[in-house]
Order: sequence, then C-alpha cells, then structure tokens
Amino acid sequence: MKVRALIDTLNNLTVGELGTLASRVGEVRSEAAKMGLDEVAAILDEALGCLDRCDLKGFRKKIQHAVSRLGHVKEKDRPLAGQLPPSVRRRSVR
Repeated sequence: MKVRALIDTLNNLTVGELGTLASRVGEVRSEAAKMGLDEVAAILDEALGCLDRCDLKGFRKKIQHAVSRLGHVKEKDRPLAGQLPPSVRRRSVR
C-alpha cells in the first residue's frame, strides 16, 4: 500500500462501530509497520488505546497526528527537483 492510500484511509474514517474503526486503524498500522514507518505505527497504537478507553477526542487527535507524519514521509519521497523552491529550479531554455 502506498503512503497516499494510508492517508486516504485514515482521513476517510467515519462514525461507526468502534470495532470497525479499530479494525481499519489496525490495518493501516500493520501497513505502516511493514513500510518501516515505526513512528506512525506507534502513533496508531496510541490511537487504538484511546479508542479502547472511549477517548474519541484523543483518538481523533492521534489519527490527525499520524496523517501529518505520513504527509512528511510523502514529502521525502518526492523527486529532489520537486522539493526545491521555484527560484532554484532549472528553467527550460527556449
């Protein structure tokens, strides 16, 4: 699974049974761990802990934190040219 798919899955969590939410977050957590994203996996473990305690505000905060961290991973995966400011990028010669 790609990082974008993980972000989309977390952003599209909806209200439902707690078991269903836990299952979806668990799937994303497993994928993050497989991809070597240990920090994100740890944050999702904390989110699952919040869900077990019925701390929905804490759960949502942890999910948003995980999405934020995944966004930073996505940024690192872009080609170097895409990371440079526009003033430094090579301009095409006409």
